[in-house]
Amino acid sequence: MRVICILIVLLLIGGVSADRLPSGMPESQIFSIGTTLSATGITDQSTKMDWIVSSGTPLESNKLNSSDLISLVRYSDSLMGNGGTIIEVKNFEFNSNSQGRSAYNIDSEKILTYNSHDGSHLLGAEILMMDNMGNCTSDTSPPRCVFADHNEILMPSFCNIVQAKSDLININQAKISDKGEIRSAGGFSTPAALNYRIAVTADKNVPAQGTVRTEFAGSIMEARDTNQSDNTWNKTAATNSWKDRTGTTGEIRNLQKRFGYVSGMRV
Repeated sequence: MRVICILIVLLLIGGVSADRLPSGMPESQIFSIGTTLSATGITDQSTKMDWIVSSGTPLESNKLNSSDLISLVRYSDSLMGNGGTIIEVKNFEFNSNSQGRSAYNIDSEKILTYNSHDGSHLLGAEILMMDNMGNCTSDTSPPRCVFADHNEILMPSFCNIVQAKSDLININQAKISDKGEIRSAGGFSTPAALNYRIAVTADKNVPAQGTVRTEFAGSIMEARDTNQSDNTWNKTAATNSWKDRTGTTGEIRNLQKRFGYVSGMRV
């Protein structure tokens, strides 16, 4: 018998990275999707959302002009089962308004249990991705970049991408819970954020069975504001990349992963 017990916590805070978020559109878009499911048989469920919000040049333009900001977000979640019993409660909420430090544009959470019948299994995948980019700005209203010269007000360019994903493969039985949050609209004073956590545990002291994989990754590119004569506002001055992977197959009593990303001029 193979028994695996894993507890891993990953928390990354981008204190040096400087995502400057575009503000939300004047027209508010708010919707929520709630699911409660208790069934035995074939299951096919998916939720997907792509969202782009920009400030400055319209999205049709293929380059960033001065002070332009763009945030691209993707959320995707799917479950497929060829039989067995599933009990699930899931909520997905979206709000396009500019968000403060304790609120999010996308908030998703689900809890489910699955038990196989006659050799059936469950497949699942969840992805959260945020890509923020911006050109330099001479706006004096936002807080100054921590690297800025005292005589200058330019804020440098940046391009930062982060992603969290999980895969459930050939799950025969398990208790699974996860939660994802993204903040990508809020203005200069609000930092970007992407949070994700997943837990796969025993159900009624019976270990989960199957394969679980997680991956957290990020790529950070930042320019530095010095003197305008140096012309470095669009030159890469700092890079930062990371990737964290976990995969396990067999009997799983406890697997917990957590990822946190915060990046802004003030964090």
